[in-house]
Amino acid sequence: MTQWIPRGEDAAAREVLVGGVPSYMRPAILDFLKPHFARASRTTGAWYFQRDSLTMFDLVARLRPSYVDRLDGSSWPGFFSRLPEEELLDVADWVVHQNNRTVAQSLDRILEAAGSAWTIGKRNGNDGLVRRMPESVQVAVDAAISRSSSGRLLGEAWAAAYGRVPDPEEAYEKAVKAVEEAAAPVVSPKNSLTTLGTIIRDMKAQQDWAIDLPGRATDVAIPLAEALWSGQESRHGGNGYRRPTQGEAETAVILSVTLVQLFSSGSVRRRG
Repeated sequence: MTQWIPRGEDAAAREVLVGGVPSYMRPAILDFLKPHFARASRTTGAWYFQRDSLTMFDLVARLRPSYVDRLDGSSWPGFFSRLPEEELLDVADWVVHQNNRTVAQSLDRILEAAGSAWTIGKRNGNDGLVRRMPESVQVAVDAAISRSSSGRLLGEAWAAAYGRVPDPEEAYEKAVKAVEEAAAPVVSPKNSLTTLGTIIRDMKAQQDWAIDLPGRATDVAIPLAEALWSGQESRHGGNGYRRPTQGEAETAVILSVTLVQLFSSGSVRRRG
């Protein structure tokens, strides 16, 4: 069933994803957090914070001042109702990490209904918040991760690029490694020391690699791989070192998704 759209509202406007926790989403997020940070009084029925949950979050988040220090004796939601949007998302992310898939799915329903720029994905093997992609892109990413031998590396690259705390250098490095793992058995099966650079070298030397499409411009895998390899300036030491920007890391990950899918599916092959 498609999502309901208010009368008179342009459907295209709904395609713009919303960052943070806008006012219309905050009550639902607080309701989601409530059973994980508060419990009801048996005598009054009012909900009060659980210090043990707050303490555990303080420890892993290393907050200064801590949430426990902010307790003012008020009932739920207390100071949570005043948390900045990004902090509220971090708390929800921690709850998902600590719990089962059912909890993750309940948050994902809220995020999807609200048009959030965040959704539930995998980070380091656990459920967590990642930035939402257009459905067609997400389908391609999920397919590449699930069907290829380099899926774990690709998943780690994706999480480092699109997770709550992006790490562009990690994302770019894992993107390159994912392509190396997918391409090495295809291009250089006897070389145990392959890098993306040696894979590109071998493909150029053999001069007969193509993707499974008609026409003359079928050697696109090589320039794509070359763009990914040459753009990783962070692998150089000394004066040549430069950390990738967030935009460069995201581009690298998208390129790696394409290349991993091409090599893993057999779409890149030698002519003849």
